[in-house]
Amino acid sequence: MSVVPADDFLHPRPVDEPYWNETGWFSFMVPERDLSGWVYLYHRPNAGYIVGGVAVWDTTATENYDCLVYDWGEAYKSKPGDEMFDFSLDNGLTVELLEPLKRVRLEYRGQTAFNAGVSIDLEFTATGEPYAGELATEGMSEWGKGHFDQFGRMRGTLVIDGETIVVDCPAQRDRSWGVRNIVDNPRGEFTWAIGERSSFQVLAVNTLPPAEDPGTDTTEHVVFGYYVRDGEHGAFTPGQGGTIRVTRRDGGGRPLELRIDATDSLGRRLEAVGRVRNNLNWQGYSWLTIFWCLVEWEFDGQTVHGELQDYWPLHHARSFIRRQRQMTEFAAHSLLAEAGDRG
Repeated sequence: MSVVPADDFLHPRPVDEPYWNETGWFSFMVPERDLSGWVYLYHRPNAGYIVGGVAVWDTTATENYDCLVYDWGEAYKSKPGDEMFDFSLDNGLTVELLEPLKRVRLEYRGQTAFNAGVSIDLEFTATGEPYAGELATEGMSEWGKGHFDQFGRMRGTLVIDGETIVVDCPAQRDRSWGVRNIVDNPRGEFTWAIGERSSFQVLAVNTLPPAEDPGTDTTEHVVFGYYVRDGEHGAFTPGQGGTIRVTRRDGGGRPLELRIDATDSLGRRLEAVGRVRNNLNWQGYSWLTIFWCLVEWEFDGQTVHGELQDYWPLHHARSFIRRQRQMTEFAAHSLLAEAGDRG
């Protein structure tokens, strides 16, 4: 699929399909503060509403309800003239397309007592061409039949608790469109990093049935992505045998370290080791849990920052996290018992 400027606008659609969906997501980070954030939005034009908002978090909290900024999930009625990246919502989010496939302005002004004084003023500028790949793996194509990702740079400011924080960072954006009615999303990992020497984006899925998936010490298989090195783009596809492995989690199931080992369509091998720097337990959709993380990556002789979305079907996540906590509690009780015996 080739990407054209018209893909930054709402697409022609079947008017009788209520699940037609058009989505945009933009990342940002301040690595020296272990701070991450995003602007995420989607249109349901046949249903007549838009969902859009922001999240910002660091190491001080891990949940939607106690992170630095969180305002996402309410549906707002679409207005005449609203476009994919040209609209304003009553929660204070304003999005403006400055140049298709090149520049988007993102602004947010807190509108309620809990986020009064919060402001976000950012501009995404593309630094690479959009990459279009087919999410053809079972359970993933429902995220969007039309899809592209794009590397860029995010610049601007955040004002939180009276402090102005400068943002000037590598960034990733995602754009998809099509019928979205997800009923069976597999567990997996979506991750990316942008460096001066090379960059990557990788999506991997777990192929075990949930009842047989321990959640730890498993290998997820690469199904999608790309690798940019020496100015050349190579693709990651299912037939090339690439893997992502989360090598360490904490007692609550959160990922702490991970490894990528994958070969692209040009025969180049990516070996990357990531260390998680923060974590947001995101449950923006009722059927999905994501451990959304800032990651410090080592690959190709460089240290760079990116993200990990460690995503789970909700019921799968619930059973895994409860099991992890039980194991942690059992281990703690065993250590106390041993200490008592030695005493």
